[in-house]
Amino acid sequence: MEVDDKADWVNPSANDRLRDQFRSIAGALSNTVALRGLACVVAGLVVLLLPELTTTVATTIAIALLGVSGLADLVYAIFGARWFARRVNRWLAAPRGLAALGLTTLMILIAVAGGGEITLPLIIVILGVYVGIRGLVAMIGALVKRRERNPLPRLAGGAIAVVGGVLAFMVPASLTTTVIITAAALSLVVGFVLISWSLRRAARGEGLDPSTATIPDILWDWIEGSDIGRKTRAEQASGLYFERPQRLTKLGTWWVMLVLSVAIATFAVLQDSTAVVIGAMLVAPLMTPILGLAGALVNGWSRRALQSATLVTSGAIVSIVLAYGIAAWAPVAVSFSTNSQIVSRVSPNTVDMMIAIAAGAAGAFATVNSRVAAGIAGVAIAVALVPPLAVVGVSLNGGRFDDAGGATLLFLTNFVAIVLAAAAVFVITGFARPFALRNRPGQILQTVAPFVILAGIIMLPLMLTSEGLLQTQTRERDVQSTVEGWLGDDSGYAVTDVSVTGSTVQVTITGSGDTPDAQDLTDSLQDDFANPVGLELTVVPVEITVVPAPGG
Repeated sequence: MEVDDKADWVNPSANDRLRDQFRSIAGALSNTVALRGLACVVAGLVVLLLPELTTTVATTIAIALLGVSGLADLVYAIFGARWFARRVNRWLAAPRGLAALGLTTLMILIAVAGGGEITLPLIIVILGVYVGIRGLVAMIGALVKRRERNPLPRLAGGAIAVVGGVLAFMVPASLTTTVIITAAALSLVVGFVLISWSLRRAARGEGLDPSTATIPDILWDWIEGSDIGRKTRAEQASGLYFERPQRLTKLGTWWVMLVLSVAIATFAVLQDSTAVVIGAMLVAPLMTPILGLAGALVNGWSRRALQSATLVTSGAIVSIVLAYGIAAWAPVAVSFSTNSQIVSRVSPNTVDMMIAIAAGAAGAFATVNSRVAAGIAGVAIAVALVPPLAVVGVSLNGGRFDDAGGATLLFLTNFVAIVLAAAAVFVITGFARPFALRNRPGQILQTVAPFVILAGIIMLPLMLTSEGLLQTQTRERDVQSTVEGWLGDDSGYAVTDVSVTGSTVQVTITGSGDTPDAQDLTDSLQDDFANPVGLELTVVPVEITVVPAPGG
């Protein structure tokens, strides 16, 4: 009975504590900031989980914004009244507005009068044309008023708009996917920060007024409140930079591990061994100076940034040279067309950059948070740094310069994505000094800007590769559907492989019985392609032999 009485006494108290915690959390999340954060999280999840709804909504919003923007330009050109944005030359605003309204009308006619389907990639193409026109108009306006104001900022902005328009015109599908996923991820991050800020404010009992604070104010207050302090920052920085005491010893250890990891990775590539490549990733030390470079950029440590960048560059060069030498002496014949370790690293696309961004963010978070520091090994496996360099050396030794270029692009993709993602995480988690962010924003932006520009340059070939993959997959899916329709529902054959190489479609079917006329399939395939294609049909017969049991 004593135990029962004690249990009856403990449980109500525990329930009371749970109720109090729930009430405090609910109270902390009842302000407008938390509600905005929740809305951002929900919006990000909807975008990721409901792609069809997202594309429909995004298409509608894009058409509406294009029309409103064109109408605003025309109103400004005629009456001088500006609804939003800054003032420009009224003579230049008129053609820009007419172009926007013309493109909007064209899309509506395609969707309504023409009976066509307005897809989001088509919207991106049209918007790319419009953005390119606006960029040209901005550049012309900057040149016209070059005596009144400094034209360089507007020329740069116009040039970026023109490049963005060209990118949207060339790779609309890849750009659409990248923009949507990036927007969803940013929405989730901002939403979680706003919710966490509300909980922190309730715990402190003071802070900005949620009813009047803007999102930039809240984000800056979050950064200042997350400052880890000088002592902790110095402790964490000691693991990222090779400085006194024992600087030479630390550098020597780093170089030894790099050489060993490159050797392991090169032998793994030569033997086409995934398990050994993973081992090379685990011992590769290149992640440390890359994270150190990101930390130096957001803190304004120019000397440390230069040292980290030099270490990464010299390490990459040494890795390529060492891999070249090992491949030259290794008694192994490399098949560049079938070696999975090489094939998987010579055609990077936007997915590889997204992986590197997530890995860089995880690596930075593990660096500043000791409770998840063990996760840095998983980050090393998730993003490849040394294996692409090994592939570069092996490819150069084999005279495969295209493969070497693809592997180099993969390394640069991982490098730039990790630096940018880690820099953002270092700012959010308080590793970046608020003093430097507040008093030297121009210097920090100037040091980060080259990496942003390099990321934009790298994105073009990545998106081109992604666009090619998307087109190939779409074609193969259409071909498979056409072949299945050609076979019919009652056919004894099944489609086992479909591929498109140039102007030839390769189809493999497996089964038994008679097949329909191949010419009918060739004629049907012409509808799936803009240009005439040939057919290479492989029929694999299946012979089934049934032997009954003795005496059965």
